[in-house]
Amino acid sequence: LNLLEDIEIEDYELKEILQGFSKSTQQLNDTVNDLVNIIIIKDSLAIDKEPIVIRDVFENIFNQLSFLISNLNPIIKLDVDKVNSLFLNRSYFESILLNLTTNALRYSDPSRQLKILVAAKNLGTETQITFKDNGLGIDLKRHRDKVFGLYQRFHDNPDSKGLGLYLVKSQVESMGGSITIDSEVGVGTTFTITFKNN
Repeated sequence: LNLLEDIEIEDYELKEILQGFSKSTQQLNDTVNDLVNIIIIKDSLAIDKEPIVIRDVFENIFNQLSFLISNLNPIIKLDVDKVNSLFLNRSYFESILLNLTTNALRYSDPSRQLKILVAAKNLGTETQITFKDNGLGIDLKRHRDKVFGLYQRFHDNPDSKGLGLYLVKSQVESMGGSITIDSEVGVGTTFTITFKNN
């Protein structure tokens, strides 16, 4: 299909058909790449872990999302200093927090200023991280069983592929953790992530 781009095609119908093929092929390619990434996560029996400072990870995320953040001007509060460090896979942990932060920004409620609160605390043998926003929220009465499913979307956002929360759950569980959600439409969403302390 890429080779055909160099050939001038005058037939309008043929041109439309080839454009349709090209779009479908690109979507299929994206889907295959998504599935490959998921398989890599789920098949990783031994992933590298290292000490991670949560605040440092967030500083990196804020740099990556600086444009979105400057547009929305959210109130972001980090209450994570009670947990000195976590022993996790850095890229997975950053991906988890990046997905949750991106979702909070993407699905903010236009009627009020976005607030994001991230807190971490030790619970004896476990560390609990809560990620809370006051965005659009999800109707859990209708969607609770599908929230962490593959290609599930709950809002009409053209940028959404419905992959983020599936990846988040896969990455959390690959590091021996668990994740739960509490959400209400028009109020916001809270994710609670728990990791065992090593």
